Amino acid sequence: MRIRKADKKDFEKIAYLMNKEYSKSPYNELWKEENAIKTLKYFSKVGDIFIMVDKQIRGFIISRDEYYNEGEGTIIEEIVVDSDFQGEGFGRRLIEYVEKRSRKKGIKSILLMTSKDAPAFKFYKKMGYTPSKKTVLFRKKL
Repeated sequence: MRIRKADKKDFEKIAYLMNKEYSKSPYNELWKEENAIKTLKYFSKVGDIFIMVDKQIRGFIISRDEYYNEGEGTIIEEIVVDSDFQGEGFGRRLIEYVEKRSRKKGIKSILLMTSKDAPAFKFYKKMGYTPSKKTVLFRKKL
């Protein structure tokens, strides 16, 4: 099992995995393949997409670096592990890969968002991430 940077030929398989996993509760989001591929193309321009692969893609992580007042930080935009392989350490390895890359760049913090009712919430806490006490995500439907 290895982690490598995704390229455009991987996008269709990643899009399939996005739809498979995000269509489940608590997300219940149906990703059209074309929209998922547009999202992947965008993130491949502004950040990095890494996949965990052996004969097939087991999971992926999308991250990008941003500049803030206190310096550069990494944002984990998405992390998805195929539910058939969850609990086998793939998510942990993907996050540790991005953390190691960020440390090598001298980055001191990583940000990510999740829903409090998402299964990933407990996983991120276990990985040493702490929920923000001050930050709130606002949304307005147009």
